Amino acid sequence: MDSIETAINQIESLKRVLKKGSSIQVRSQEEKSLIKATALSWFMSLRPELKLDDSILLNVNEIYKFLLEACEKSTSREVYFPKLKAVREGLIKVRADNILSYEALSSKNDVSDNAPNFDLLIKDPKMIAILISRWDECIKCIKADAPLSATVMMGGMLEAILLAKINSLSDKTKVINSASAPIDKKTSKVLPLQEWTLRNYIDVAHEIGWVTQTAKDVGEVLRDYRNYIHPYKELSHGIKLVRGDAELFWNITKSIINKILLSGKI
Repeated sequence: MDSIETAINQIESLKRVLKKGSSIQVRSQEEKSLIKATALSWFMSLRPELKLDDSILLNVNEIYKFLLEACEKSTSREVYFPKLKAVREGLIKVRADNILSYEALSSKNDVSDNAPNFDLLIKDPKMIAILISRWDECIKCIKADAPLSATVMMGGMLEAILLAKINSLSDKTKVINSASAPIDKKTSKVLPLQEWTLRNYIDVAHEIGWVTQTAKDVGEVLRDYRNYIHPYKELSHGIKLVRGDAELFWNITKSIINKILLSGKI
């Protein structure tokens, strides 16, 4: 049950990060983003892979829902620890109770890291080749314990997929006229698409209905963490990405990209 093992590792990683904090309440955006990413990874990626009945995961799901709600407020740091302990114990119990039945279905439920069919949205064979190369390189970075490099590449792939979605439109009026489109301060006109940032693509995609609020939240988490490519930001915030973080973001990124390619909407 690789998905449960991944979820347990994510919970343990989150607990370690929260224990390092000294404030009574969890107020920093970095900590809140990690809490949100952990919960969203469960609901968007890990939970669907399990193919288990909701009744089996009822208690676990409720705790993850609590995490999603709690990170939107300045929740007491001490409130999180019993919840994290409970969800870890719950995941271990689910794994023990369902290991035999799950193994019987493992061949059907296996989720591969193979690159998706980018040609569902992108027609340029050179761009497809680049994205496949980036996808494979991202996996290599994670395996080589280079989490920051992997996270930066994930953001780049999301940008490319969202730009491809925009370019697939014969009429881009809705995109250009959206309230979230970035404006050039000098000309008061919308910036060329090539100058948009991941934030811009995500905000516009959400405004015009391509992605849900959940997907928007996920994109923001990924955006925040890949900003640690700047050394002084990492130093000032005291946040260091580890392999578990990159694996968490990778699960989320794969889910978003695959759903955009398959349906155009998350």
